[in-house]
Formats: sequence, structure tokens, C-alpha cells
Amino acid sequence: MTIGAVHCSWDPYKVLGLKRGASIPEIRRAYKQSAREWHPDKNRNENAESKFVEVNKAYELLSDPVRRKLFDQKGVVDDSLNRNMHNPNNRFGDGASFFSGHGGFRFQFKMSEMTAFHQYRITLRRYENFILPQSQNQPYLILVYSEWCLMCLHVLPIWQRLVEDLNPIGINLATVHFDQEVELANKLGGRRGELPHVVLVMDSRISHYIEDELSNSKVIEFIRSRFSRNLIAFVNDQNINEFIGGWKDNKVRVMLFGKLELVRLRYLTLAFKYRPHTLFGYAQLNLETTRAIVDKFGIPLKLDSLLLFQEDRDRPAARLSMADLPYSTLKDIIETNKYLQLPRLSSQKMLDLLCPPESSNVRRRLCAILVTEDREEDEEAREQLRHFTRQFKFSRDRIVFSYLFREKQTEFLRALLEDGKSPAEATTKVVIVWRQDIQRLSYSWLPQPFVSGADNWNSSVNYLHRTLIKILGSAQPLAHTTSMKELVDEYAQGILGRITARLVTTAEILRDHFTRQELLAVGSVVGTVLFIAAVGYVMTYLVRLEEETIRKTNKGLPKTPRPTTTELKLHELRSETYNGMVRLLKPGCRTVVLLLDNESMDVLIPKFHKAVWPYRKNKSLLFGWMNIDRGLPWYSRLLNLALKIADDDEGTDVTLDSNSVKPKNCVGTVVSLNGHRRYFCIYHARHPECVSDSGAKRMQNMARRLTVSNRVMNDASGAFMGFDSSLEDSDNSDVERGDPLKSQDMEPLITSGLGLHTQQFSTDFALEGLSNWLDRLFEGTTQRYNINYWPDFGNL
Repeated sequence: MTIGAVHCSWDPYKVLGLKRGASIPEIRRAYKQSAREWHPDKNRNENAESKFVEVNKAYELLSDPVRRKLFDQKGVVDDSLNRNMHNPNNRFGDGASFFSGHGGFRFQFKMSEMTAFHQYRITLRRYENFILPQSQNQPYLILVYSEWCLMCLHVLPIWQRLVEDLNPIGINLATVHFDQEVELANKLGGRRGELPHVVLVMDSRISHYIEDELSNSKVIEFIRSRFSRNLIAFVNDQNINEFIGGWKDNKVRVMLFGKLELVRLRYLTLAFKYRPHTLFGYAQLNLETTRAIVDKFGIPLKLDSLLLFQEDRDRPAARLSMADLPYSTLKDIIETNKYLQLPRLSSQKMLDLLCPPESSNVRRRLCAILVTEDREEDEEAREQLRHFTRQFKFSRDRIVFSYLFREKQTEFLRALLEDGKSPAEATTKVVIVWRQDIQRLSYSWLPQPFVSGADNWNSSVNYLHRTLIKILGSAQPLAHTTSMKELVDEYAQGILGRITARLVTTAEILRDHFTRQELLAVGSVVGTVLFIAAVGYVMTYLVRLEEETIRKTNKGLPKTPRPTTTELKLHELRSETYNGMVRLLKPGCRTVVLLLDNESMDVLIPKFHKAVWPYRKNKSLLFGWMNIDRGLPWYSRLLNLALKIADDDEGTDVTLDSNSVKPKNCVGTVVSLNGHRRYFCIYHARHPECVSDSGAKRMQNMARRLTVSNRVMNDASGAFMGFDSSLEDSDNSDVERGDPLKSQDMEPLITSGLGLHTQQFSTDFALEGLSNWLDRLFEGTTQRYNINYWPDFGNL
């Protein structure tokens, strides 16, 4: 039958017991009920299997909106499997059909064929308790399937072929039923709608098969790619001696010879299984680079061969040549010879394998341990003990010979020594050990050291042989009993090795879970970051190199000290800078301005600069100067505004005439302006700060004196605001306290002189007290004069 759309009288609605137009939830409920009713494992009716297939076919049609619409309109059934096989999103599809018949449909595979999957089925408990630990030395290929998965039936022949090919070479296969083991299926990455799903569990890691097509060759290639690249070393004439002679790492050497360039998968699984005890090498036959090896050991060119080496590099302990080396035979040979003739106790695991606990005194297994040091001088003693084991064929089931390094297994050796003895005293001595259980052991030291050499060899050998025969022939316990200390793992990975292994594992996980495009995108980002870091490092290096070159060039030149002081600029207050220095000041900022004229500029500016120098690093201060000849109108209006604020408190109307303020009297005045809060403070050598009264009253007294004195208004030599000597003698003067003394009120403030007892005011002394006033200014103890607004600057 050609698969496609066919007309038939078969009604999927009738099969599921539904009416036309049923919703998707109703279809699902009907399907679940019918599937449980007609499942062949639960229904013993002879028609149950065909009815079950029919129920599944009806559900497949009605759950597909396109096919359902076609059936509702024209009564046409479109074969879903034909479309499913050709769907590019369908993994493992090859276009094969599963339905055939005339005028109807018949399922080609019987449900009983699912038993091919069922017989390898595992549970979560078996996976965690058996498969995961076993995967340390044997790979497991696991398939996740479901009985409703039609593609699982499609891959059934491929799975059966994999079972036949992989089981004999040491790779176990298992299946997981998705519906019955949901937790395990999710842990393995199986998702409903994406079945079948294949994974490889090896070394307790899960690797996902991500190819679009499932075939025998692709699965084998997938398994091969999971093995480490250095699991089997490639050996030739140049490195054969190094490979065979490396047995001091406590591992036997296995040499494999084959005609193929590619190492067989069975060799990889064998090397993976015995990697704790053996090291594998592979040499390809019929090559010039391996001819010397072949001639030396007599390897047949037309057969695959195995050579197993222990301590003797010239004489293999076992050999085998066949046209096709069976995995089971290889495993038997290695299992029999997986230890050296005289193995070293290099870890607790090695001790457990060589000397397992045996509680029965009759069946006890003894371990003869030679204590040596890791040096060439003790190698002769170890070699003599190897000759002893070959001369006297003791059964390994009764006694095992081994040795250990004293300096590496100090804790274990100290537990076997009597009180007061040093571990160094046990060197080249033999101790007989019987492990009664995991923690407790019995032991006896041979009092005579095992000394090598022509003079001592016979006596040492005879004494050791007599002692062992006596111990093995007697059921008496050994001399001492103690609690065992675990051996140190001499080949444990360091922190660098663990980090490297973790990075390799992470890279493999990323390779399994990300596509090539995603890896390229991530690699591009990482590469860009590394490139930027490299460029930054190169630039830094070049700058440092240039600095060193300049330093060497200027090494002989005299060094000129760099100025370490911060520059202090004084700005001129004029109409162009008025807004920036006063009106537009930020909150918390102030401008300190010195009033001067052309004659006093050269004298006052250096003094002012020196006084304000300690405050140069304060970002909230701005320092400047103003020519009083140019700014006298602004300064007079500033004083008038301060007086008007005081008028509100006193009830008087006082106006200060700008002509009453003489420029000469203002020279040496320092004004601190707070532009944001609109107030100012005044410093002058003849201007005392208020002690008890407010500044407003004092300003009114000053203004009143100015207004009543007309005879000296134009006297340029008058003191600033008319402070005479009588006012300066006491802090309790009427100007300070505002006392209504008529005799003083009538005296003018601006006079031609300062009195009989005062000296002529000079610019040399104008800024003598500025430093103290600045300290009080920044402490907030100076008198503040508030204004409503800042007057315009200029000749008004």
C-alpha cells in the first residue's frame, strides 16, 4: 500500500466513544480510559491487541488538528507515520512505514516485541546502587523508551544488534521505561515526545547521544569518543623501552599488536576496566616504526597479539596470539596477572585488594610486607625478594608478598611497631600481617633483617622460608594485635590535577549539551575578553618599559624638586565676575573679598594671600579682591541694605549716604559674602566684633553718627566708620553696647584723625588681625549682616 491519504469508513470518534467536535481534553480522557481497558497486558480478550492498536490510531488522528480537520471535512485519513518519518525534526527517522493493509490499518509490530526492551529494564534503585558504581570500570549504554513511542519500535532492530555487538566486548546495555521510571528517565535526560533517548554512563558521568540518526556505526563511534585519548599509548621502536620499563609506577604493562590503524573498541573497554592496575600500549603491525619490536618478541604479522610485562622488560609474563582476540580471553589473562610480582602498597585500596580481611583463622590470608626506603640502595633487597617469590611458589590465596616505602607510609608503619621503636629501625625487615577485619589486624615481625648480598642471601632466604612454613602450618594467632591506620594514596591528584580534571569534565559536558553554533558564540565572547585583557597587559608592559627607559636616561641628571603646594588664585570682583562670585554661589560656599585701592594693592594683596593660604584646599571658599574706587557705590548700597533690615526692629528710618563712606577708610576691609543665604561679615582693623548686642543696633549707631556729622564727610583720612580711640579702649563702649550717651553720640565717626592717643592708621597694619578673624569666621562666631537681595555692581 502507498502511504498517504485514503478514504475509509473507519470512524475514530466511534472508536473512542466521542461525538464530533469533541475538545482535546475530552479526547485525552477518552483515550486514557480506552487504553487502560484494552491494554493487552490487562485484557485477556483475543481481540484486545487489535482493539488497542485501533485506539492508539484513533488518538493519533484526533490529536492532530490538521488530520482531524481533513477527516471532519472529507472523511480522509492521512497516515501520520508517513509524515512523521519525513519530518526533519524527527530524530531516528528514515521514512519507514508502520501501517499496512487494504482499506484499513494494521499495526506491523506486535506488542509482545516490546519484551526485547523489557528484559534489559532497570529501576532507579539498581541504577544508583549498581550501575553508577560499576560504571567506574565498565561503560553502560542506556535507552529510555515508552510503549506509546512508535519510534522506539523503529529502533528495536538496531538495539538488538547493539546488544549482540557490545555485550561481548565489555559494554553493558540497559533500558528505562519512561512511564514506570519517570524520575530515572528525567535524570538521564529523557523527555516525553523526544523518545527514544540514548545515553552512555561511564565513570559516573552521563553522556547524551545527540545524533539525528540512530545506527550501529554511529553509536559505536559515540562510545569510542567518550574514552580518554591517553587511555592506550601508541608504542614504537623509540619508546618501547620507556614504556615497558616504567613498571615502578606499580602497574603492569600490556602490549597489544594489531593490523588496524584504529584501536579496537574491545581494547579500549579492557584498558578502561583495568586502568588502576595496568597500562596499555598499542603497536600497529607492518610498519617500519614497529619492526624492531616485532622482531625482538617474535610477533606474528598476520595475527593480533598480546604481551603482558611485569618487572622483567625482556621476558613477558604472558602472551597470546590469535586472528581475533576475544574479550573474555584477554580479561582472563589480565585478571590473572594484573599485579606485579612484588607489588607496592601504595594506597589503602591496594592493601584491600592484596590483603583482604579474613576473620577465619583457618582460612586466613597473610601478607608479607618488606619495609624499604625509596632509594636505589634498597632496590637489591626488593629484587632478592622477587627471586624468592619465583623460587618458592607460595599460593596467592594463602600469602601475598609486597613492600612499602617507610617514609611515605609512616602512620601505617607506626601502628605496627612496639612502643619506643622508631620506623627507621624497621627498614629491610619483613612483617607478617593478618587482617582480622577492616580495622583490626594481627602481625609478627621477623627479627632477622632481609639483607641482600652474596654473604647474607642464603641465610636470609632460609630464615624467611622456615618462618613462613611455620606460620602457614600453624593455626596459632600472630604475636601482636593493633588497630590499623589507613595507607596514604601515593598517586592522589594534587590541586592542579583536580582542577585540570574538572576543566576537562566541564568541557565534555558543554560539548554534550551545547550545539556547535552556541559553543562558537561562547568561544567568541571568551576570546574577545582574553584579547582585550592581552592588549591591556601589552599596553601596560609598554608603558612600564617606557618609564624604565626614561628613568635610565634621566638617572645622571640632577633632580629638580616638584612643587607640592596647591595653587591659590585671587579673583577680582567686578561687574563681569560679580554673578559668579556672589549671586550664583552654591549652598555652603562663600567668597572672601579684600577691599583695596591702587596705592595699597602691592602691600595688601601679599598679606591677604598669606593669611588665606591655609584655606586653599577648601573647595567651598573663593578668594578675591575689589578696587574700592570702582566698587564704592556697590559697597555703600550693601551697607544701606543691612541698615534697612535693622530699621524694622528699631522703628527708625536711617539711610547711609554713599558720600559719607570714604574710599580711604575702606582700604584693608575684608568682606565675607554668603551668596545663597544673603548675609555678609566684615573685618577691619578698627571694627570690633559685637560682644553682647546685635549687629543691627551697632549699625544704627554707626549710621546715626555718620548722618549727624557733616563737617568731616569729605575728609579722606577719617577712620573706617569713625571708630576713634575712645571707642577702642573698652569692649563696653556705646558703639558696642549701644549705650545712649549723648556726649559720645554727638561725636562724629568719620574724622580727620583718630584722636590724640592713637597713631595714624597705616596699610601696613590693616590685616594684622585677619588670621584670628578668619578662624572665628569659620567657627561661626563673627557678626552676620543680613540683606534682602544682592545689589547690582557698578556705578549706579
